[in-house]
Amino acid sequence: MPKLDDPQALERCDPGGMLRVLEGFPEQCERALELGWEFPLPPELAEFDRLAVVGMGGSGIVGDLLRRLLPLPVTVHRGYVVNVDAPSLGRTLVIGVSYSGNTEETLSALRGLQGQSRGQSQSQSQSQRQGEVKVLCLSSDGELERLASERGWPFLKIPGGLQPRAALGYLLLPLLAILARLGHFPAGELEGLAGELERAAEGLSPERPTEANRAKQLAEWLSGGVPLIWGVEGTTDVAAFRWKTQINENSKQPAFWNALPELCHNEIVGFERRGRLPGQRVLFLTSSYDHPRNRLRQRVLKELLEEWEVPTEVVASPIEGSKLAELLGLIYLGDFVSVYLGILNGVDPTPVELIERFKRMIRDSQWA
Repeated sequence: MPKLDDPQALERCDPGGMLRVLEGFPEQCERALELGWEFPLPPELAEFDRLAVVGMGGSGIVGDLLRRLLPLPVTVHRGYVVNVDAPSLGRTLVIGVSYSGNTEETLSALRGLQGQSRGQSQSQSQSQRQGEVKVLCLSSDGELERLASERGWPFLKIPGGLQPRAALGYLLLPLLAILARLGHFPAGELEGLAGELERAAEGLSPERPTEANRAKQLAEWLSGGVPLIWGVEGTTDVAAFRWKTQINENSKQPAFWNALPELCHNEIVGFERRGRLPGQRVLFLTSSYDHPRNRLRQRVLKELLEEWEVPTEVVASPIEGSKLAELLGLIYLGDFVSVYLGILNGVDPTPVELIERFKRMIRDSQWA
């Protein structure tokens, strides 16, 4: 029996229960949407025409997803500063996202914002109020909740107890529901989403044998290799980035990502010296929303890679439908692949001990 089809082996290799968390993702998404529909909307959230999303890691990818899904301009800020120019600041909604609520960079960036939004004095002049910062914060707990309370910023509290990378439903979908209520996202795309994910889960779950489980098949194909995940700009590029980071954290191994058409202008030349990266495996992430010329580029690249004896796989979302549904389906597939690959690597997918050690070293460092 293959290792990934042995229930006892899966339980032994996944003591942190990441597979159980993944199987519960559709229910997480359903509850997350309820949180967004029920959130009391403060009046100041009604007037903005662009977003600035502040976050890191599994929280920061929310900004990349919103940038792909919304008609509004969205900037993503991964660092200690929010770089929004003064003239547009009054028209920008800043969204601070930190699952733990204690992310150092995110807290620094939000503390550095000028103005106190609802907490500012009513006696200010009109010109002063035009520079106010509109901020919405989301976390499960931590210092971010306290900061939002001090500044008078709206705060959406989500359930805790998960690894941030396993809480994407809680981090993304309440915001999409809120934005739908404000007229910036089609509410119809959120209807039935949890059910679509539930159907996808049936084909990816540990109970589904490898011969009928695309996630297990891909994990076995990647085992012992170095994944190069190639998405498409504007559609699957954010999914490729997510696959890369999930393989890093869940599988505990290197992985790399890039996006068409840009990689056709640089990265492909690296294959002329094929021995430079032994064991490379290229995955093409595809979408029904890809530009026809990018689909052609995928086919030509696959042909070239086969000439160079580089293994390739074309991967589509297990969900067909809206851009949101396809994207979440592709991400969900990649999450399962990364956990199964971690099990094949002989590691517990849940803990990220090196990240925690790095954080301790930063806290203990004498350098400013």
